[in-house]
This record gives sequence, structure tokens and C-alpha cells, in this order.
Amino acid sequence: MFERQALKISQGIPINKYPAVKSALLVIDFQEYTTGQLSADTCYTNASGELIQVVNQIIDSAQVRNMPVIYVKSEISDFLLNLLNNSMATGSAGVALDKRMNIVSDYIIPKHKQDAFSNPRLDSILIANEVNKLCISGLDAAFCVNSTIQAALNRGYKITVIGDVVVSKTDTLRTKMFDEYAAKGVNIIRSEDFLMSKD
Repeated sequence: MFERQALKISQGIPINKYPAVKSALLVIDFQEYTTGQLSADTCYTNASGELIQVVNQIIDSAQVRNMPVIYVKSEISDFLLNLLNNSMATGSAGVALDKRMNIVSDYIIPKHKQDAFSNPRLDSILIANEVNKLCISGLDAAFCVNSTIQAALNRGYKITVIGDVVVSKTDTLRTKMFDEYAAKGVNIIRSEDFLMSKD
């Protein structure tokens, strides 16, 4: 039952038609228990130093362009799940953002489901900033990133995935997910393209 709830995708309200394109950067689940020192998952940690370095360049570039930078982090508040493994329990060291990452805003959104929009604060921040385009980095391509993309499409956002800073368990799964994103109209770019872009 918990898994079904965690996978549920929010519908939301369609966004307003703003006169200009305004982007926000979502940085999803780069946390101590995923890419950081507390992680036991080598698929996320093997190249995490280089990965976080590139993410930091993207964050700095977004800040220079006055693009809202929104950090999303997973937390588990379910008592029974936390009895089995409390590494991602609300308030634990594992839920902290990866300490190597540049934190340039106080837009930090905890979520208890895969979909970042399950926390209504994300909608509020994007609406207040008149955002209509999301640039996405994070993990995992098949789980939280995918659910967040689906929820964003439900609301009418244009979406760009920064492919070399989106991680998955395997390269094969990552490629499969990118094909699925592209079929839904999601633009997939590299970090170099983002750094050279003006919006």
C-alpha cells in the first residue's frame, strides 16, 4: 500500500500562460544517503564527486541568470518503514542534502513520495516566480525524476532534462527512460548546453 501511495502522480492545476519563458532548476535527491558519505549504493556514488562538481556548475549558472534553484529531497515519515531502515527518516543525517553541493537558495522541498509536486510548496514557489519551464537534474531517472516529470507535464510545464546530471541504476535503464521522456516531448540536453544557454 505504501508503495502505491509513493508512486501516485499528482495532477495539479494547469499553469497560467505567462508572456515570457521563465525557467527554474530542480535539483532532485542529491542527498547524503544517495550520493553522499552515508550511501551504500555504488551506482550513485562511483562517480559522485565529478557528478556533484557538474551539478554545482549548473547551480551557479542558474543563480547568475536569476533562475530559481529548487532542491528536492526524499524523506520517509512512515513509522513501519523507518523501523526496518531509518536511513531516510525525517530528521536523520541521510536526508540532508549532499554536503558537497552548492546551496544558493532556501527553496528546499522535502517529499514523502516520488513526485516532487506531492509537496504543495513546489507549486507555490513556481507560481510565485511565474515559472513555465523546468530544467531537471537528479536521481533516479526511473523513479523520482520520472514521477516529477509526469506531474510537471500534467500541469503544462515545458521540461528540459540535463542528461549528464540525471542518474539511474544502470546506463541501459537511463537510456530507456530518456527515450520515454523524449516521446512525451521532453527536451534532453547536456550540461554544456545548459551552461551556454541564456534562458
